[in-house]
Amino acid sequence: MKFLILAITTPFLLCCVNGDWWKEYEEALKHYSQEELSQEQQGKIRPQSFQHPPFQCPDMSPSPTIPNSVERVKAADIKVIAALGDSLTTAIAANASNLLGVPFEYRHVSWSIGGHGTYQNVITLANIVKLFNPNVLGPAPVRTLHNYPTTLNETGFNLAVTGHNTVNFSEQARNLIDTFKTYPGLNFEEY
Repeated sequence: MKFLILAITTPFLLCCVNGDWWKEYEEALKHYSQEELSQEQQGKIRPQSFQHPPFQCPDMSPSPTIPNSVERVKAADIKVIAALGDSLTTAIAANASNLLGVPFEYRHVSWSIGGHGTYQNVITLANIVKLFNPNVLGPAPVRTLHNYPTTLNETGFNLAVTGHNTVNFSEQARNLIDTFKTYPGLNFEEY
């Protein structure tokens, strides 16, 4: 009986709250979680201003001509990057500090294609490629919400789908090819 009363009154109370209570609640949780984390893990958390040392490579220039063998491709020759996969590539809950962050896909910090920040503050394969070619197409710029429609402006060429597995790989590959063929400014035959 107590559960029934709780189940009936909770939605009523939630509907009667005025203002932007959800954002206030989420913001309070974020600060509380960060403060708690700092107290529990003293000396183990990087300061917000932390940056990795500059990346140094003796040759960061592209090849003088388009290489005809993968063995001759240099990092600066990469013009487009893309990713297929599952929740590891969508990075679902990767930056979640509490339960409210779990439904988010943190594509922008995904190890393979995240394009958030720079190499110095977020080490991802895409950010390393951006050191050699700042104009590379495809890094994922922002986080997305699982099971909500997204655009290429949000996902970049991170076409992974949370919950997919090898059975869905051909579907993802077809989507990637179709996306490349229709993407403005990308010559599918050239790349």
